[in-house]
Amino acid sequence: MTALVNFETKRLQEILDRFSKAKIAVLGDFFLDLYIQMDRSLSELSLETQKEAFQAVSLRGQPGAAGVVTNNLTALGAETLAIAYTGRDGNGYTLRQALADTGVHLEYLIETSERFTPTYTKPMMHEVNGSIIELNRIDIINRTPNPPALNQNLAANIKQAIRDCDGLLVVEQVRQDGYGTLSPLVRKTLAEVAQAYPQKTFIVDSRHFSAWYTQVALKMNLSEAFKAIRIMSPSSPIPVISDTLKAAKAASEMLWETTQKPVFITLGSLGLAGMANDQFFHWPGVHLEGPVDVVGAGDSVLAGIGLALCSGASEIEAAYIGNLVGSITVQQLGTTGIATPEAIFKRHDEYQKQITN
Repeated sequence: MTALVNFETKRLQEILDRFSKAKIAVLGDFFLDLYIQMDRSLSELSLETQKEAFQAVSLRGQPGAAGVVTNNLTALGAETLAIAYTGRDGNGYTLRQALADTGVHLEYLIETSERFTPTYTKPMMHEVNGSIIELNRIDIINRTPNPPALNQNLAANIKQAIRDCDGLLVVEQVRQDGYGTLSPLVRKTLAEVAQAYPQKTFIVDSRHFSAWYTQVALKMNLSEAFKAIRIMSPSSPIPVISDTLKAAKAASEMLWETTQKPVFITLGSLGLAGMANDQFFHWPGVHLEGPVDVVGAGDSVLAGIGLALCSGASEIEAAYIGNLVGSITVQQLGTTGIATPEAIFKRHDEYQKQITN
């Protein structure tokens, strides 16, 4: 097991300096995160239903899911484009505007009246006593398969976009295959493109379908890793390991043996582990004080890893940077956070003191 305890500041600066020269495509499920702030003191009684009618006092829409990745890529200085779809609806307008405001190129973001824009609606109630309560989330997700023509257009956009990009990152969040941006046809096209451009970076973060990807690196959590292993190698015994780091090592080795592609496994407060070039690696978690908000943390880690690889970092170096990015974004409460090169450099100094003491 490789003990990683040092990362030279000069080398980190070299990689960070290249961030602004990278161009990265993000393929996947772009959601609108719609925050609705309500005030209990303004509630009214509905005459029609005799139920409490909540009163909104503010709305905030921001890119979620794959949009968290583009948020971080642009904040880190990379040129970024989106490959996905939105509906021709109000939420789609808000999402496209929010992406454009951060500098994301939208020429490959299809607008279609045959789908509606995936949306996580997050109502927040400001109570009379001053507390703020997050109410039940309302998910707006397409419940029927994509039209074949949409999948074909998405596949064509992958082939076109990759020509001018240094890499492509995939974020798959929708549970039903073919109901979001990704489908068997789109995955097949991605594998073909990755094989055709071996010098470029391709990383997939898929909640439910990691096992169905080939020719690409995988970024996942430990649960997703073992789920993928069970599907990829159904006859292989799955070890029962209570020690998280040992489990991550076993999962990394099994995935590497099957795919021969880099593996990155997030371990929460224990950091980030993985395998590349037959070498297991682990960067410990950054010690943090105070509350944390892990929503979107995995997406920000993916952005850090992917951009670092596109900027000349090795897999181990990219994992280091992804680990730092995740530690920065989880400290931004109530929103899906972002990191900047300056924040990474500052966190690097703090982290080096932690792991060398």
